[in-house]
Amino acid sequence: MDRRDFLASLSATALASAVTSQIPLRAGAEQAPSASGRITLLHTNDTHSRIEPFGPGNGNLSGLGGMARRATLVRQLRQQLGAVLLLDAGDTFQGTPYFNRYKGRLDYQLMRMVGYDAGTLGNHDFDNGVGMLVEAMESMEQLQHANPPFVFLNCNFDCKGAPALGKRLRPYLVREFPGLRVGLTGVGVAFAGLVAPKNHEGITWKDPYESLKPVVKHLREVEKVDLVVVLSHLGYDLHGTAPDDLQMPGQVAGIDAIIGGHSHTFLDKPTKVPQAQGETLIFQVGFGGVNLGRMDFAMTQGKVRAASGSALPVGS
Repeated sequence: MDRRDFLASLSATALASAVTSQIPLRAGAEQAPSASGRITLLHTNDTHSRIEPFGPGNGNLSGLGGMARRATLVRQLRQQLGAVLLLDAGDTFQGTPYFNRYKGRLDYQLMRMVGYDAGTLGNHDFDNGVGMLVEAMESMEQLQHANPPFVFLNCNFDCKGAPALGKRLRPYLVREFPGLRVGLTGVGVAFAGLVAPKNHEGITWKDPYESLKPVVKHLREVEKVDLVVVLSHLGYDLHGTAPDDLQMPGQVAGIDAIIGGHSHTFLDKPTKVPQAQGETLIFQVGFGGVNLGRMDFAMTQGKVRAASGSALPVGS
């Protein structure tokens, strides 16, 4: 398909078959009407340049996914729900001829057209080097007619030697909705063994837990956010061999939700990790854009009173 034709077809509802209903919040003794604010987090991870659905011969993934279908599903949910953030946990690049041809530019342009609010970077997003990554980011920035700018979040990459990338990475983002403020940040996996040194030249990886601690503290104490969300490209469970999502709540206090990537873990619903106060929800929805993750939070006086989540198939 010609690139211009594909871009034009993205908004056509005829391409979409995914329809979903709102997931109810389980509020227990605290009923939903008493909540002071509500937010839905929609998210993807490891989409790997899967612009079109998986074709025949891909087992239970055949026929699933596709950017156009995802766009329609997101639009439907936003119309239903109101307060929504659309987020991504990295590894947008690499995996199909679309990446070979467009070097990530098409992926980022379509993400902005779909209306993504923020995302983090994965190891494969550096596959063509820092310069090409920045070029792809610039191509997204040029879509002046699209939704508000997509924000790249990362707090554990030191980009002093790569200023063009550094100025496009923010350590955190605060978004305000009726009744609550949401703080977002992001962390990426270590480059060693995953990214060739020449492809991350000028960037130094730092421990994600130690990098997160001051950012989460700032979000809580200075920005006064009610909900803290981490976009993580560390992996779901690395069994103690490296930092991962399951260990994170025990290492960094104050995180409400972790949207993960890197390990391509298929979860049907978020994993809930108990904390001294409340719990942390950890979610990851496979790879290739076959699922759209959804987490719902209801807040009362700055505290989570109800939370639920589910993986929504795209195109089934």
